Amino acid sequence: MSEFHFSPRPNRAGEIAWRVWGADAFDEARRADKPVLLAISAVWCHWCHVMDETTYSSQDVIDEINQRFIPVRVDNDRRPDINARYNQGGWPTTVVLTPDGEVLKGATYVPPEQMNQLLTQIGALYSDASNRLAIANFGRDAKARRQAASRPAAGALNLEIADRIFSFIDAEFDEAFAGFGSDQKFPQTNVLHFLLDLFARRRDPRSREMAQRTLHAMSDGGMYDRVEGGFFRYATNRDFSVPHFEKMLEDLSELLLASARAKAMFGDPELGRIALDVRSYLDASLWNDRLAGYGGSQDADEEYYRRDAQGRARMARPYVDPTLYTSWNAQTARALIASAPLLGFEKPQASEWTARGVAVLDALWSNVLSDGLMCRFYDGEAHVRGLLCDQAASAWAALAAFEGTGDVRWLERAKALATATDVLYVAEAGAYADRLHGQGAEPDRLAETTFLLDENALMARALLALEAFTAERSWGQRARTVLESQAQVYRTYGRFAAGYGSAILDTFAQPLDVMIVGPPFATRTVSLRDAARGIAFPPVRVDVIGPSEFARLEALGQVASKGAVAYVCSDSTCFGKASAPDELVAALSHAQR
Repeated sequence: MSEFHFSPRPNRAGEIAWRVWGADAFDEARRADKPVLLAISAVWCHWCHVMDETTYSSQDVIDEINQRFIPVRVDNDRRPDINARYNQGGWPTTVVLTPDGEVLKGATYVPPEQMNQLLTQIGALYSDASNRLAIANFGRDAKARRQAASRPAAGALNLEIADRIFSFIDAEFDEAFAGFGSDQKFPQTNVLHFLLDLFARRRDPRSREMAQRTLHAMSDGGMYDRVEGGFFRYATNRDFSVPHFEKMLEDLSELLLASARAKAMFGDPELGRIALDVRSYLDASLWNDRLAGYGGSQDADEEYYRRDAQGRARMARPYVDPTLYTSWNAQTARALIASAPLLGFEKPQASEWTARGVAVLDALWSNVLSDGLMCRFYDGEAHVRGLLCDQAASAWAALAAFEGTGDVRWLERAKALATATDVLYVAEAGAYADRLHGQGAEPDRLAETTFLLDENALMARALLALEAFTAERSWGQRARTVLESQAQVYRTYGRFAAGYGSAILDTFAQPLDVMIVGPPFATRTVSLRDAARGIAFPPVRVDVIGPSEFARLEALGQVASKGAVAYVCSDSTCFGKASAPDELVAALSHAQR
């Protein structure tokens, strides 16, 4: 793999003697008695490129860094665990560390003159032996403060938590222009999906208004690429008219699914068209045929994107990161599988969307699964094993593949991955750490346990679904313990607790379970399955139970029948039965009322 990615435009950043993150770099810093200069960048990051072209191309800066520091460069997309601990509020992040990994000084973009001042100041501070005790004490005190604040604060769970999170979102909705906040506008995909989750259960008009208006504000404004399709990363202003031109698989997959859900819920054909366009962009621009998945991003290029189709045709296309990031490809697979029935496709087209999603997941299980756990990224080899984000997203996507195909191997894969993820579970905290520890002698700060709200919430949702599909109560007990561990923390996140809110809804306003007992790939079974998956509300989980799955049939209280039969159930109580798609749709409609 290529260790470092610099700006695609002319620069001298490669003249800095960058080291990769790891024990070797910090051991070298100790031996040389030098501070570490950590630069966190991203392939798609405009200001990271500017810093390469300006600050890191300044001869004075190059010389000072090479002589007095141990420079370490990290890509955010490849190492989100490092970013979670050291990011200073954006990209690029620039941090000066002790050889033990403690922060001495941090910033984001630093222009050349200010960087010279920073390097001189830190270099002088560090080279004076009289300052060493103060530096050591600072590091020790900072570590103690972090450890004191690192444990999640547990509390009781109830449905009112979802209402509070909704109130956070409602308070920040921009009535004039839609979106959330009053400055830069980001997609806020977790917020959009939480609002859709809430509408699916309550038909709440305010949830619909905020979700639908925001999706239209993004797709009708400057955040949407009308030539090649796909959403840009964010808008620099309140009315969505001026975009920042990166395109991110992470956002695109979730916006595709949000658009498909909104189309089905609200009868909004324009958002259905947007979902189709996003899929077209993904296939045309990000698909990596060699690696059988989607690349992570496409660079910003203001000149390119301001042109029409004819003008773009004369220019080189912005750089696409071909790397396959596990969590983002899992999200994309889930979006393709779940969107197909919501968009009202005829069978061949729906089958193709599902098949592409399943193929992406098969590639992940073939290429990045290592000793039971997913690795972070794949570029021909798999790298960075055991980040929670990849385990949670992959388990959640595998369950979508199970619902979409009726193939029990996806349920078994999700169970196996959830079981393997136990190595990340911290019993005394009741939550999952964000990374697997003990993989090497890295700085103390990386070895410290960090609990991330979104990732724990997504893992909890997967565990709740496993409980429903298997009747194994231990999955649900674990899920509720995980959510309880964050019950005093989510308030500090404001609207950014939306993913946690969706997990609370899954706990206290569970989806209806449509249990289809019959041969998984028989015509009637498939027609019942597809009818259930095309229902936008109420929320449903679709479980196809084959006649030979004796243990699951017994655990779920079902018996094999001659033909496929669908049962509508809630919390193990079944109150509807159907043997044809129209009967099932009617039963679900009755259940919603």
